[in-house]
Amino acid sequence: MNDLVNMERVKSHFRELSELSILEEDGGYTRLAFSDQEKAAHQWLKDKLKKISCTVHQDSVGNVFGRYGSDYEPSLAFGSHLDTVPHGGLFDGALGVIAGLECLTRFSEQRIKTTHPLELICFTGEETNPLGGTFGSRAMAGLLERSDAYEKRLHECSFSWTDVEAARKTKSDFIHFLELHIEQGNVLETVQKKIGVPNAIAGMLRLAVTIHGKAAHAGTTPMTLRQDALIAAADLIKRVNQLALESEGSLVATVGEIHAAPNVPSVVPGEVHLIVEIRGIDWSSVQSAGQSVTDWLESRSGNVDVKKLVEKYPCELSNSLQDEITMYCSEHHIPFHQMFSGANHDSNAMSTLCDTGMIFVPSKDGISHHPDEFTSWDDIEIGINTLIGTIYGLCTDGRTH
Repeated sequence: MNDLVNMERVKSHFRELSELSILEEDGGYTRLAFSDQEKAAHQWLKDKLKKISCTVHQDSVGNVFGRYGSDYEPSLAFGSHLDTVPHGGLFDGALGVIAGLECLTRFSEQRIKTTHPLELICFTGEETNPLGGTFGSRAMAGLLERSDAYEKRLHECSFSWTDVEAARKTKSDFIHFLELHIEQGNVLETVQKKIGVPNAIAGMLRLAVTIHGKAAHAGTTPMTLRQDALIAAADLIKRVNQLALESEGSLVATVGEIHAAPNVPSVVPGEVHLIVEIRGIDWSSVQSAGQSVTDWLESRSGNVDVKKLVEKYPCELSNSLQDEITMYCSEHHIPFHQMFSGANHDSNAMSTLCDTGMIFVPSKDGISHHPDEFTSWDDIEIGINTLIGTIYGLCTDGRTH
């Protein structure tokens, strides 16, 4: 299969998609989960798929499917998402969808017969949202937990638990799943490789912490008599960072969200709310770090509340798909690097349904979720060619069973 990717068409698709976003003054693109912009992007994709004679379907939670081949056999699937964070970049998520669209277009143009149907999946609500990140893929995989509170949030987003159940897929629906994505870090740039081949996706634990102090006048309250909640929060932030530094392996920990009350210059902070996020490949290490945070807080002060917000387990990615990807890279003299993904992806949920693999392309300076997010067109071409070439090898020469 020669000349795998038509880059002029790919660039045009990125331009069209950017025009469906809220274009921010700082150069960012905003297509939030469940927003009119995400819905417009989904409609754009459906229109493109219909033009290449794919079977097009959108499920009860908004996931979009485009299928090339039989509607009644398990598919070799691939894809990503089209929603963004506020003021996001051009490539996160969209690259995997546009690459999948290019793959189906090339197969359709060349009338290639495949041993299995090919299926592009555009998942809804991958980024952080009221229903939790990777919403669409977790609904498909049956990973969402029913509760009164969650059903209320579903209703607020115009969904129901019946919609979630109707989106459920099974292991018999897919053979493989592949996701092309920007790295969102600087490993590939550092080691000067063009393709990353992840062997695992890190798990994630988020803890909501509330530290209670005592609000007081900032001018009249002596330093020795203060109960400053923000001072305790600062100690916690340093402790979280130290836990990760002292750990062995892939563990990382961050306090990226913090709110002080009453948040007035002349008042000693009486209460602080913050989010502790811990990620790692070894789930026992993640849990241990989370427990260490809780134990440390309780030992420092009884005026602390800790609540588990998010728990997403790590997953191992398919060895056989890693072999397929690296085989293509080796045959085409593409420098590659085997690594793990510190970011969560829809591939995590899909790994519970079928063998799953990922392909990374470099992110300049490791920047993502930001207007300055950038991957060169040359690197994008290499990434899409690697995806299409891997799919071609899997579905045309009998290696897929």
